[in-house]
Amino acid sequence: MGIANELEARVRELEAIHEIMNLVADYAFAADTRQIDMYVDLFTEDGVIDVRPYGERIVGREAIRRFREQSPDKVASSVHYLHNPHIVVDGDTARGRFYWLAALHWVATDEAVWSSGYYQDEFVKTNEGWKIKKKVMTWFFRTPYDKGWVKEKIMGGEKSRDDCE
Repeated sequence: MGIANELEARVRELEAIHEIMNLVADYAFAADTRQIDMYVDLFTEDGVIDVRPYGERIVGREAIRRFREQSPDKVASSVHYLHNPHIVVDGDTARGRFYWLAALHWVATDEAVWSSGYYQDEFVKTNEGWKIKKKVMTWFFRTPYDKGWVKEKIMGGEKSRDDCE
C-alpha cells in the first residue's frame, strides 16, 4: 500500500471514529431531552438495546420506540455523562465501549439516583451514516444520590459481559 493509500485509510478511520463519537453523544442527548424520533433513528432497523437486569433485551426500532415512550414511567428526568470512549473500526462496522455516569430522577421511589456503568456497542455504516446495531449495558452501580455508592450500592459489578452477546 502506498503512502497516499495508507493516509487515506487512516483519515477514513479517524472520520469514522469522530462520526461514531457524535452518534453516541446524540444518543445521550436524545435520551435526556426525550426526543424519541431522534433516539429511534440512531439505531438500525434491527437494532438491539440490552438493559438487563433493570429491563429487558429490546429488539427493533418499534420496540425501541415503545421503550423510550415508556421511559418517563420509570425515569422522570436524566442527565447522561459519557466518557472514556474506546472505538475500533473495521471497514463499515465498528465496536465501542463508553463509560456512563447518569443523574436520574427515579419515579418508583421519587428520589435522585446515580447510575454508572459502561455500554458495549456495535455500529454499522449505512447509507444514512453510522447507526447503532447493538447496545449492551453493564452496571457498576445504581444508588440513591443522598446515600452514594459507598453506603448503599443497590447493584453493580457482579456481572460482566466481555463482548456484546
